[in-house]
Amino acid sequence: MKKNMIALTAALIMACTSSAFAAPNDAIPQETPSATAAPTAATATPTDGVSDDAEPEADAPVSLTDDTDEPAPDVTAAPEGTPAPQNDAPSETDPLLNAPPQELSTEFKLDIDILQHKYIISKNAVIELYSDDGDLLGSQLRYVGWDTPKVSMVFEVPKYRMGEKFKVKLVEGLRSIRYYDTRVEPGESVEVQTYGYLDENGQYIQNNGALIEGNPHYDKEIRMHVTNRWLDNVSPHARIVDDVTMMPVRAIGEAMGLEVKYNAEDDSVACVADDKSVVFWANNIYMTIFGVGVNAEHETVYIDGSLFVPVRALAEAFESTVESADYGEYMDILIGESPYVREIRNRIPVNRDGIGSKTNYLVWVSKHEYKVRVYEGQQYTWTQLKEFPCALGAWDTPTITGQFEYIERTQWDYPGYYVGPVLRFYNGYALHSTLLYYGGGEYDGRVGVNISHGCVRLHPDDINWIAATIPFGTRIYITE
Repeated sequence: MKKNMIALTAALIMACTSSAFAAPNDAIPQETPSATAAPTAATATPTDGVSDDAEPEADAPVSLTDDTDEPAPDVTAAPEGTPAPQNDAPSETDPLLNAPPQELSTEFKLDIDILQHKYIISKNAVIELYSDDGDLLGSQLRYVGWDTPKVSMVFEVPKYRMGEKFKVKLVEGLRSIRYYDTRVEPGESVEVQTYGYLDENGQYIQNNGALIEGNPHYDKEIRMHVTNRWLDNVSPHARIVDDVTMMPVRAIGEAMGLEVKYNAEDDSVACVADDKSVVFWANNIYMTIFGVGVNAEHETVYIDGSLFVPVRALAEAFESTVESADYGEYMDILIGESPYVREIRNRIPVNRDGIGSKTNYLVWVSKHEYKVRVYEGQQYTWTQLKEFPCALGAWDTPTITGQFEYIERTQWDYPGYYVGPVLRFYNGYALHSTLLYYGGGEYDGRVGVNISHGCVRLHPDDINWIAATIPFGTRIYITE
């Protein structure tokens, strides 16, 4: 009897406990339970260590499962979509779980400051971004030209925490990139690191990227010094092609004092000093020096619409000295005066006499020839630009001789006529126009005679050209 009472009590407890966790009727379909679904109270096996005669303990747990291997449902699991609880202690396996939101990012921002050079060659820079483990995260392309101070790239990447490292690879388009003290060339990578910090106001500043320096492709600056004069603002500029210094033939030839003649029939150009001639042919390594054929160190080529010739080949053909100094970013090339050109220039009195000027212009008035000549260049290397006829001072009011400087531009008015422009160089002495009517035309247009009060008269077009060409301070040299 006592044994039957114990079995009945256990069955009642199991039934009550099971009903407390049962799902509502509308949530679980009702089915007829199988006769073998669970053991009955009468055949239940007692717990190990508990005798048949022992009374059950009031607080003993009641098992909700049968003896099968299927796990019990997790009745404490959070509903789907509920955020995982935050833990104060960081996870050793996932550093993102407990990171403050301001320390996280899904972007990597790369800024490249472009170094400035005088002759930048335009190219497209290609950059690849890799994870610290070497996984490719993205690739971007940006144009870099002479007017590009900076390029920016934004890569979309998997979420990461500040302090993460990335690898930036230069694929092409720049000579090199540099991050702090690390410099890499195309095909190489540099490791960069993100970071965050608190500013003076306690605000968290996120630096989810990197700033690096980009060195673009460029032509080395070639500074040409020819017969004591720097050649500035030559366009197209001189450059190194296949390790050979090349320059537009007209620019270098005329700077050396040569006459440059182009022949369209055979696409050739000749540089001439009297009866001496050096000839180059386009897209050909062949050249002639005073009629003798030789091969230059580089073929003559067109660059930016201009015919470029090897500088050393032309200079040495006319026996000019050539010296060079390479300073890395730029190179100085110094070309001496050709003895052939020197002999020609020495025929010009202003060169022979060593006449100088504060400007790059010189005006020579030759009284016995009634000529005004304008030169460009500098002492000993003047090249004549123009020659004009003139009138001089009458015999009783002669034109002064000597060396003077152009100091004032004005106009002188008289009853019935005027002269102007007036380029005064000493007291009341000046270069000016012939006598002109106020309404237009020449009142007295004579030249080649001694007729003035000492000034040098020129036709209107001629004096206008001189006034528009020479600056103040230009030497006015007057000889008998």
